[in-house]
Amino acid sequence: MKINAMNISEKEFSIMQEIYNNHIPDQRTIASRTGISLGLTNLIIKRLLTKGYIKARQLERKKIQYILTSRGFSNKTKKSHNFTIMTISMIKQLKEKFQKLILKNYEQGIDTFEIEGTNELADIIEIAFKNLSLPNLKYSRIKNSTVDSNTVYIHASSSVKLEKRLIDAIKYLSDQVLAYC
Repeated sequence: MKINAMNISEKEFSIMQEIYNNHIPDQRTIASRTGISLGLTNLIIKRLLTKGYIKARQLERKKIQYILTSRGFSNKTKKSHNFTIMTISMIKQLKEKFQKLILKNYEQGIDTFEIEGTNELADIIEIAFKNLSLPNLKYSRIKNSTVDSNTVYIHASSSVKLEKRLIDAIKYLSDQVLAYC
């Protein structure tokens, strides 16, 4: 029987992860830690038991131990692997999108950039700059950014012409099409 890791829903995966991480979790703890209601947690656990991804063992009258089966562990691992591969691919796409933006501006005489932002997207933009080798290209990161954590700006200017641009990185991405793997 071929196992398809993508047939595990995100909520099922969250519960399997909690069972894996916690030695003897009860349903109330699982629900609390995953942010899933207790009733839905109960239904998902029953579904996982039926699929053979977990097994239950009675410890005491009111205490049950849930354990991942080898099949459940295999599916959890495959889903984690697929998610990691998808994330790496997305980061690569983001880096390439920003490199195209940088090159487009550079070809128009813009050679000085400042990255303003404190989140992961600002980190990816900085990686995009680090992977470009263009003469006279300068970039820096604004250390004391006052923008909120969901905002990233690229301040672009020319060292030759009196030209400045403010690029909203989030808006730029929303105008682009990213291919999901």
